[in-house]
Amino acid sequence: MEKQLTEIFKKAKYQENTNLSENIWQAIAKHNKHIIRLKLWTFFFISFASLVGIIPAWNALSLDLTHSGLYEYFSLIFSNNGSILLYWKELLFSLAESLPTISIIISFSLIFIFFLSLKYATKQIIKDQLSLSF
Repeated sequence: MEKQLTEIFKKAKYQENTNLSENIWQAIAKHNKHIIRLKLWTFFFISFASLVGIIPAWNALSLDLTHSGLYEYFSLIFSNNGSILLYWKELLFSLAESLPTISIIISFSLIFIFFLSLKYATKQIIKDQLSLSF
């Protein structure tokens, strides 16, 4: 068995492929281009989904602000100056308590996600243009 293996290895000579490095480079470039495009479409999808989600979240925020009574507490600041100076802490606590925090957090986080994904999408577009120029 050993003799057969040594004969086989002696007969089989290593033949160098002249295009091997070019083929490897093209495969790496193709893979990088695929990843860039995948990231680009992912960021566009996330930005589109957050943009679509902003509309009902903003409507819910405006509805919660009208039902919370925040406007009534806020109007006290401009109505009676003497009582505001005495009870300013209670007024601030009432304003803070009447804020619809969940709606505010959801609305502004969707806006933040939209702008962040749009930023990364533009970076991927610039990166894709730079990689095509090489």
